[in-house]
Amino acid sequence: MPVIVCHALKGGAGTTFMAAHVAMALSESGAEVTMLTMARRDSLPLHFGLQPALTLPSLYAPTEDAVVAAGIDLRSHVRAAEDPDFIPSLRDLGFLETGMDRVLVMDVPAGDTTFARTVVPHSCAHLCVVNATPDTLALTPQALDEATPENLLRTSFVINALDETRRLSRHAAAFIRELVGPRLLGRVRLDESVPEAIASLQPLSRYAPSSAALSDARAVGAALLPMLDRPGKPWTARGPQSASSASRAA
Repeated sequence: MPVIVCHALKGGAGTTFMAAHVAMALSESGAEVTMLTMARRDSLPLHFGLQPALTLPSLYAPTEDAVVAAGIDLRSHVRAAEDPDFIPSLRDLGFLETGMDRVLVMDVPAGDTTFARTVVPHSCAHLCVVNATPDTLALTPQALDEATPENLLRTSFVINALDETRRLSRHAAAFIRELVGPRLLGRVRLDESVPEAIASLQPLSRYAPSSAALSDARAVGAALLPMLDRPGKPWTARGPQSASSASRAA
């Protein structure tokens, strides 16, 4: 089971939204997907139309305890960053193999930066969620400088909640594109239907099937597919033009 790590430079970027919808896109492509959240205050159930008070079973809980939504096995491990046996356990459970038949999507809180850096080398892909905002622009160069070559090999970026009606947002997105180059996998447009779906306790795909954000998130999930069989940069597997097309599709 290949692992996809979803993480952000700062809180509030929309990592859980992206992780959930990447998981859904992979499931729709035929993969058997497990979604693992590590947040202590978890909003993951909301993106699947589930009650916010729902407690998800542990990663190690038996199959009969599973919570399944949209065909995805939802799990939780809030102490993963403190668990010295976490990576060996993933290996023992068969979670570090390539191939799209079974996929583990991990939602890592922005504050767990050290843990994210530790687990990314064991993943097939690292999706770094950013916003087209001044604070993100200030953090991105430092994050690129601090990343190891091995981690950068697996890292792609997605701009979430992009407001194309605002000049500052458009210019910030262009600057991020200059900073990360072909590592920019896509852009997800700002869409009021996202919070409206959460408020209605419905999945976005049911509340607003024609949502721009939903379409963009699905495109990001599709762009990650080549990395399930071939860990490393998706633009290596797809070619630079294909990676650019994935970004323009958003």
